[in-house]
Amino acid sequence: MSTSQNDTIDLRAIVRKILRMWWLFAIVTIISVGVAVWHVKTTPKTYEVQGVMLMSDTKRNSFGGRAEEFIKGTSYLSSSAGLEDEISILMSFTNILNTIQQLDFGISYYYEKNFLEHEIYEDKPFIVRLDTGLQITGVKVEVWTDTAAGTYRVVAKGKNVRMFNAGLQKPVDDFVPDLSIDQTARMDEPFRSPYLNFSIRFNPEHVISPEQKYFFVPASNVEVTAHYRRKTAVIPQSDESNIITISTPGQDTKKEQDFINTLMQTYIKSEQEKHNEKGKKTIAFIDQQLDRSTENLETAEGNLQNVQASAGGLVGSASDRGAAVFNDLSRLKDEEGRARSKLEYLSELITHMGTDDGGTPSTISAANVGAPALSNLIDQYNRDVNELATKRLTERQQSAPTIALARKVQTQRNQIIQSAQDARRGAQLELDQITARVKQLEYQLNQLPQSSRQVSIATRKYDLNASINTYLMEKRYEAEIAVNSDQVDKYIIDPARVKDGGPVAPKKKVSLGIALAVGVLLPLGFILVRDFFNDRIMDLDELKRLSPIPVLSTVPVTKRQRITKEEDRSILAEAFRTARINLQYLNANMERQVVGLTSSTSGEGKTFCSVNLATVMALGSKRTLLLDADMRRPKIHERFGLELGQGLSTYLIAEAGVDEVIRTSDIPGLDIITAGPIPPNPLELFESPRLAELLQQLRSRYDHIVIDASPMGVVSEFKVLVHHLDITLYVVRQGFTRRAMLRPVNELYATDKLKRVDLLFNGVKAGDGYGYVYEPK
Repeated sequence: MSTSQNDTIDLRAIVRKILRMWWLFAIVTIISVGVAVWHVKTTPKTYEVQGVMLMSDTKRNSFGGRAEEFIKGTSYLSSSAGLEDEISILMSFTNILNTIQQLDFGISYYYEKNFLEHEIYEDKPFIVRLDTGLQITGVKVEVWTDTAAGTYRVVAKGKNVRMFNAGLQKPVDDFVPDLSIDQTARMDEPFRSPYLNFSIRFNPEHVISPEQKYFFVPASNVEVTAHYRRKTAVIPQSDESNIITISTPGQDTKKEQDFINTLMQTYIKSEQEKHNEKGKKTIAFIDQQLDRSTENLETAEGNLQNVQASAGGLVGSASDRGAAVFNDLSRLKDEEGRARSKLEYLSELITHMGTDDGGTPSTISAANVGAPALSNLIDQYNRDVNELATKRLTERQQSAPTIALARKVQTQRNQIIQSAQDARRGAQLELDQITARVKQLEYQLNQLPQSSRQVSIATRKYDLNASINTYLMEKRYEAEIAVNSDQVDKYIIDPARVKDGGPVAPKKKVSLGIALAVGVLLPLGFILVRDFFNDRIMDLDELKRLSPIPVLSTVPVTKRQRITKEEDRSILAEAFRTARINLQYLNANMERQVVGLTSSTSGEGKTFCSVNLATVMALGSKRTLLLDADMRRPKIHERFGLELGQGLSTYLIAEAGVDEVIRTSDIPGLDIITAGPIPPNPLELFESPRLAELLQQLRSRYDHIVIDASPMGVVSEFKVLVHHLDITLYVVRQGFTRRAMLRPVNELYATDKLKRVDLLFNGVKAGDGYGYVYEPK
């Protein structure tokens, strides 16, 4: 960035530079807007498809209450996982893979139009079915048809093409280094090649042009799952809400709608199956008990029939006392059966809870517990087990909360075992008491007549097994009701649909906005960066900020080397005429002037300015002498077509007089003294007293003496010559002189070591300060 001597930023100068480059802004803006319009017109539109779903961890049965309040011991409990865990399960690789397996997304179909690829989802021209085995993946497989010949051509090419197992739908490590397939097959035959084998069925209702390019891209379900998992987003509608929005972008809206709808349905189905699992375990346990009870009932029924037959139909002939004993015994046997069932369940519970396979524990049934404290422990245990299973499913590495929950579950197992052991001891005591009472009644029953006693015993056993069987069937029916009525409180609120507002890409307003921003920022950045790294003086305003020395005049850039008599009205002549007038105005009290021109280095136009300034002075009817004092690189003689011959160096070494070194030129009134032969020690010659003598004689002969001195920043001769000058013109060239080169002359000016110095701005382009009128600082 341009800076002043005080390292300040001149914003006005920056603005002027930007305004001068307006054409660059126009060109870049036109190009960027054109590219944006072309992008919007030619890029296939991408839409965002959204579906809305309720995610709640509260499950309710069809009667409106909580499931655990319906049938004690047969309901199953909900997971306590939070919304984030539920979203993780929804977006898990397993759930999306199950979704993809239900959809035909393994092969994507496309057609090409105007060099753009468009996906086909519904009205496919053909259907491809890959054979099981290794197949290529991720490569375009072109299909060209020739209906007249009844053939189709398959073309596929690629480098390092990956492969996958089409039977297992999984990628493999194998790849094809250089794939090249170009084969033709009949339309009613499958395609066979070393790396691609499939059957194809063409759509008879779809007209396929031989010139139309169709292709398909095979991929495994695992790859498609990873693709959809990356591009699908799930966002809760608020921090307090369990409602989420599932969205995914795509070109074919119907395909994306099918994916989101199937994803939500698959998740709900999976959750329902998971929550039905415990109810099914309860039913399986009851079925096991029911099979045993049915077998016992059939045996008891057969025994009763045999006893009745042998007793000769004597049924109900027992005394009242025998009937009372029989009824009491039947009731106690029922209690004994329930007590044994309870004891059996508690024993199985203790055995199950004492087994640890190292994996995630499974939930347990709370049926037939008969102990509220133990039942509550089992309920809490089941909730924590479900939460632990959810966390382990969604976490790659167990977190600290998950480890703590696993320890809690293990503690609960120990508590359940201890509570179950206590309950088993109580159940055993209860069973012993019932058994003792049964034995007492059986003794009383044995005192009855033999036939009556046998009928009573057989009837009692039959009734007991019948009541147990009826009880188990009722429990099974209740469990089935619970399984079928208990629904997860997750459902689809809005099926997938296209988001309002048009396509998400490409967006016309955004593209045009970016194009306009590029049209402004790119040229602006170019200008600022170029200016930041450019340390050359680029315009008059910058020169004025970098140096306190007044600017005498500006000289336009031109291909001409010098002014001739015939071209004294040219722009170049007018520029130097302005410089001459400014010199006369600023030095009106000086009748005769010695003007020396110097610069920072060679190439800044010092000699060019010296020649032309002397020329316009001579053309102004002033006797003028042009002296070439740059002995190291003399050039003035070349501009006038002269030989070096005798000149300043020969005079200073006293080998020639004044008249011998003065030469005339083609400009009337302009004489020239060349530098003469290049000496080995120019500085020593300038320190000679003869230099002052020469200038004294020349002052008496000429109105103006213009000296082309050596560059001040390169050699030391100018430091000697400056004491003989009335005016010093320091030449600065636009786009060439570096900013740091002005420091020496600025320091000399600030310390008054130069009598009179002005800047001459050379090589100025039109509009960059040319035509400047001198204004003293």
